[in-house]
Amino acid sequence: MLRITLNDTQRAELRQLARQAVGRVSERAHFVLLSDQGYSPPAIGTLLGYEAVTVRTWLEAYRERGCAGLDDAPRTGRPPKEKYLRAVVQAQASQPPPNSGYLQACWTVALLGWHLLERFRFQVSEATVRRALHAVGFRWKRPKLAPARRRDPQAAEKEAHLAEVLADSNATLIAEDECEVQLLAVLRAMWQRVGEQVHIPTPGQNAKRGVFGGLNLRTGEWFSVVAARKRGVEFIAFLTTLLTAYPVGTIYVIVDNASIHTSQAVMTWLTAHPRLQLVYLPTYSGHRLNPVEKIWWDLKNEIAANRCFKSLADLEAAICQYFASLTKERVLRLVNSEVVRAAQARAV
Repeated sequence: MLRITLNDTQRAELRQLARQAVGRVSERAHFVLLSDQGYSPPAIGTLLGYEAVTVRTWLEAYRERGCAGLDDAPRTGRPPKEKYLRAVVQAQASQPPPNSGYLQACWTVALLGWHLLERFRFQVSEATVRRALHAVGFRWKRPKLAPARRRDPQAAEKEAHLAEVLADSNATLIAEDECEVQLLAVLRAMWQRVGEQVHIPTPGQNAKRGVFGGLNLRTGEWFSVVAARKRGVEFIAFLTTLLTAYPVGTIYVIVDNASIHTSQAVMTWLTAHPRLQLVYLPTYSGHRLNPVEKIWWDLKNEIAANRCFKSLADLEAAICQYFASLTKERVLRLVNSEVVRAAQARAV
């Protein structure tokens, strides 16, 4: 006669399994407990309404693998009603509804379900459609606006000129840009207690400071000026600091097409100072071709993330402290890009 003998630890484990497991697994635990009490498989089957052969099967499974042997084997589940549902959902959801003749601009679960029924004869519930969307990588979330950006008709000419400038090993190459830092905090994700949301104070009246920055692409030397405003006159003052820092040789300053870089006052000043030349980037290419953008991202992340400044003096002090701690090595790590690598490849 097949009989299981248990120790105290095994009995406690099986009693816990019998209390917590789903019904059929719980009953299998009772098979073993009753066998430990001296009941035979036929007697256990009679008590619990099972065939003796079924009781023996689970007693042998427990003897071989312990409590793990009483669990259900993985089940494949019911086969999908529509074999190719996910593939069709992925293909249709990847195209806007107007492509299929609908007025709506975006898919809803209800519209997609109707479309699957009308076009493919897939009769599935909205819950099934939603699961299929999740399975193929779709989520319900807001889109973002994308302003139309026309290509700069002079892009090829400007990029060719930039390549020539980067290849000039005798010139000083400066990438220049401006940014604004406000008293108002820049919100960033942060660790917070579950159920609580950190409140970041706001200034009674917001104010900001403009920052002019210039990066020597070959040495990593950084120049910056904090100003009350960002105008042509402040830009000229910043260019003057570059002329002072590099008293001899040609200085190429790479800039975007902002109005302060192209104003009449700036053009007049450049005529009087031919040693310094502005190199204009193609429109909308600043984030790709101007490495100074990376410095601004790091600046705001370091000093302004989730932090409200009480005064402009505090804001200016934080900006100056950030730049004072900015080493050439860190600058070059932050701005590593195709433009910087091209400039350094021709360094003397």
